[in-house]
Amino acid sequence: MGKIKQGILGGFRGKVGTVIGSSWNGISYMRGQAQSVRNANTPAQQAQRAFFKQVQELTSQLSDEQLAMLFPSVTRGMTRRNMLTRQLSACHDYASDVKTFNLSLLEGIGNGERIDTPMLTLTATSIGSPANPVTGIVIDQTVVASINKPASACFSVVAYNLTQKKITVFNTSFSDSNANLTVETGSFATDGDNIRCYLTYQYQRRGGFGTLSIANRPERDKEKKKKS
Repeated sequence: MGKIKQGILGGFRGKVGTVIGSSWNGISYMRGQAQSVRNANTPAQQAQRAFFKQVQELTSQLSDEQLAMLFPSVTRGMTRRNMLTRQLSACHDYASDVKTFNLSLLEGIGNGERIDTPMLTLTATSIGSPANPVTGIVIDQTVVASINKPASACFSVVAYNLTQKKITVFNTSFSDSNANLTVETGSFATDGDNIRCYLTYQYQRRGGFGTLSIANRPERDKEKKKKS
């Protein structure tokens, strides 16, 4: 049985008659109870479910901290993971009229400040020694130098593993624009994996807060506009 805690105009959880109340992301809503449920489980439905399963598996690979770096501002009514899901869902292709997920179509994620950075296609390879084998990627100095960043800012790499269908952000302590950037990939990749990636950077602001510059400059919050 549902219980209304704030009077007839308030939100509630549970079932009241044929109405079901719930809350998502701090927003209360009501929906009618379904009269019947039809699940034909057709090939098209199976393909659609498989598509969104791949999207959800990717979104779960990023931590809340990484999401906060990639999405400095949040759209009202959505979480950062919801926003990433929407961006990833645009990476679809069709094979024999069946919708499939294609990570290679993803050009960038997030909604921070955009910087001029090319999308790279690299191959994960051994960058260690025989005694200490390490897998990683190497970004050429010409690309590193093309990123217009503050001198003290450290590079970050947003990477997509096309072979294993993984996604992550590598934050480095490397700030030299006059040398190759070598990134150890750890368990993210093995030798021979195809990696698409792009460079961005993190820099210190007042209070030591680190952020990323990667997409469009977010609009100021409405409340901040009122106060200013």
